[in-house]
Amino acid sequence: MSNTRLQYHATGGQLFILLLKNMFLTVVTLGIYSFWARTNVQKFMAENLEWAGERFSFHGTGKERFIGFLKAAGIFIVLYIGIYIIQYILTFIPIPYFSLIVGSLLTLSLFLGLVPIIVVGGRRYLTSRTGYRNLRFGFDGKILEVAKLYGKGILLTAITLGIYYPWFFAEKEAYLQSKTRYGNTNFGFSAEGKEIFFLYLKGFLLSIVTFGIYYSWFLADIQNYIWNRTSFQGKNFRSDITGGKIFVNFIIAYLIILFTLGIGFAWAVVRLTKLFIESVSLEAEVDFSTISAQPDTTANATAEGLEALAETLEAFLS
Repeated sequence: MSNTRLQYHATGGQLFILLLKNMFLTVVTLGIYSFWARTNVQKFMAENLEWAGERFSFHGTGKERFIGFLKAAGIFIVLYIGIYIIQYILTFIPIPYFSLIVGSLLTLSLFLGLVPIIVVGGRRYLTSRTGYRNLRFGFDGKILEVAKLYGKGILLTAITLGIYYPWFFAEKEAYLQSKTRYGNTNFGFSAEGKEIFFLYLKGFLLSIVTFGIYYSWFLADIQNYIWNRTSFQGKNFRSDITGGKIFVNFIIAYLIILFTLGIGFAWAVVRLTKLFIESVSLEAEVDFSTISAQPDTTANATAEGLEALAETLEAFLS
């Protein structure tokens, strides 16, 4: 196996024990342990991922995630109380449904306004806690820039009934990758919305014609396209996964879960994760002598807390 190809060393047994522990403690603590559970899984993933003879690491903690969630809840409560007060004051204006409409618009604006904060803050947190060869990753994106990018993308995607999404995806990934770095060296990404559009169109049509069978080949096309246009130090990544491999492994994973009555879920996940990860390589070795540390000491888990809070509210309301 090439020294520039990613390797994944996890086993189904290890993941099974970890998931069992996470599930038990999450239930016993009435959900509080979920912050530690998520961190445990990310540490497991990182520590079993190897490139060029070195393994990755994850340094986040459940405690900081839990504190981030509490901070996010406090921020959300304060903002929601503010909206409620404004809505109450507006009830004295004798216009039918005026306060209700304004309150609904303010609530919608609040949730939309959280999107760039979650994107930037969440990515800053995850990258700053991920390490390789004693150096950390980082993200230098700005909330205002992401707000403009997402605002334009979401609006045009809605207006065009989804047609603009490939162009939005290309712009979004180019921005996020260009602002993501390892040490002081940034990644690169170059893609064309038109190319992604035809990949999605082909995948959608052929998946319908083949009653979903082609979906595995669609996934392969998307993974290969994204990785083949991602670079680091001017060196391109490569992905050589095939639809046939994905299809066969999906079938095997399904049978494992089916015949073990769900117990084999961990083995199925490891099998599929290994397939996707080990298809990725870098065309040449990295020159680590030119990379120096650039730690992000201000990144915290509050944005992740906002995301977790939003997911909790969504689950509660659905």
